[in-house]
Amino acid sequence: MSNYYRKKIHSNELIATFDDVLILPGFTNFAPDEVDISSSLGKYHFNLPIMSSAMDTVTEELMAINMALHGGLGVLHRNCSYERQLEMCRIVKRARSFVIDDTHVATINPNAGVAKAKFMMENYNISGIVVTNENKKVCGIFTKRDIPFFEHDIQNGIVKDYMTKDVISIKPGTSREEALKILYKSRKEKLPIIDDQGYLKGLITKKDLAPEFPFASKDDEGHLLCALALSPKFPESSQNQELLKEIDTYVDIFFIDVADFYKKADIEGTEKLMKFLDSDFVLGNVGTYEAAEYLITKCDFLEEKFIALKVGMGSGSICTTSIQTGVGAPTLFATAQVADAITDYNSRIGLIADGGFKNPGDLPKAFAAGADLIMSGHFFAGTEESPGFIDNIAGRKVKVYRGMGSKEARTSGYISDRYTEGSKMLTEGVSNYVPYVGDVYGVLATLKEGLANGMIYAGAKSIQDMKKVSLGIISIVGSRETQPHDLIGKF
Repeated sequence: MSNYYRKKIHSNELIATFDDVLILPGFTNFAPDEVDISSSLGKYHFNLPIMSSAMDTVTEELMAINMALHGGLGVLHRNCSYERQLEMCRIVKRARSFVIDDTHVATINPNAGVAKAKFMMENYNISGIVVTNENKKVCGIFTKRDIPFFEHDIQNGIVKDYMTKDVISIKPGTSREEALKILYKSRKEKLPIIDDQGYLKGLITKKDLAPEFPFASKDDEGHLLCALALSPKFPESSQNQELLKEIDTYVDIFFIDVADFYKKADIEGTEKLMKFLDSDFVLGNVGTYEAAEYLITKCDFLEEKFIALKVGMGSGSICTTSIQTGVGAPTLFATAQVADAITDYNSRIGLIADGGFKNPGDLPKAFAAGADLIMSGHFFAGTEESPGFIDNIAGRKVKVYRGMGSKEARTSGYISDRYTEGSKMLTEGVSNYVPYVGDVYGVLATLKEGLANGMIYAGAKSIQDMKKVSLGIISIVGSRETQPHDLIGKF
């Protein structure tokens, strides 16, 4: 960003938002199908540089699964108990993979009750459980088809009396193609991986072998990437510490989830969490060069785990922080500020622009200001995959969308530390309805096209190239001219 206007956006002289700028057209010397919109955070690669927000009306397990399947990432919210967080993470991690390793395969003892097996399948959202004896050797498989019909048999039955004893399995190292042949021939949906001694080494499921989602966001073992919002407070009780440790086995990236991370208590708590947990961390939110500079150069974060900063404060469509407190850092401004600090001190750290997006055209602007990925709640709150039910108001389908600083969200008791702790009367968000927009794939397709077309017009072949394009300040009259105008009416 070398021109005068872009420098103004970086400076404290002008706090610019997405509507205040336009990307200037550039020279395009490549074909449209050569545009590469993929991006990375640390070791994680995303074919779609878009994330859904960690909000309780936006991202739970269904949204997280679908965001990852389509190449992005859904960050699970934390406005619930550790037990519920563990359940969501477990479901996401089990959702799709070529091989589910032995540590993640649900198992049960043959002498356990049928009722317990049924509960496990419902709780884990799975259709079958591998049966292993006291020596951890496989002796059968119990699926939903094995559940007896009568309630009396369910409550009193033993797994070994109903399980399938002749287990069709494969050896470790079997290829995807061979596994698919065996599944097809046997008409089975699950294929345990058993070694020569009879020990369980993993599990393959039929749905995970089908190449439906070639651009999915996955870890090294083929599981979907899992991200979870996290309080910067270190849990006090040993029980919660143990639960958090178990959650850690399923999570790839923890997102420290507070409105303003530039606080001593939050920083110290996060330093302790980084040493306690094995997963990587995204820290946020911050909004200025000074905050980013301090976090990068003055704090005792583990360098290998600190992979990104999340920026923006007060920009969300349901956020009232700036109105209620007079303090804020709109996402475009925050992105430009923090991008400068990252360039100056540690270019390895990624940048996520969070909130304030209204149109597909805002995405190219965020990348032009220095973002590596963007995060939104507004785009996804009205989708089929967001939590909550579809309501009907005046003949129009809608879903509830609420800010995490709203009265409704804050009364849950789980996110008191997300905003100014101890502040109970001052809400920093609202709750309302948004139009129902169908499945998340349609929304992502529109955003993807808006981003790709913006890059083509700007002459940028990649996300890194977008960071070199020119932004210009646009006047109020100029902004009005970019919108449909001087029309008689709607046709």
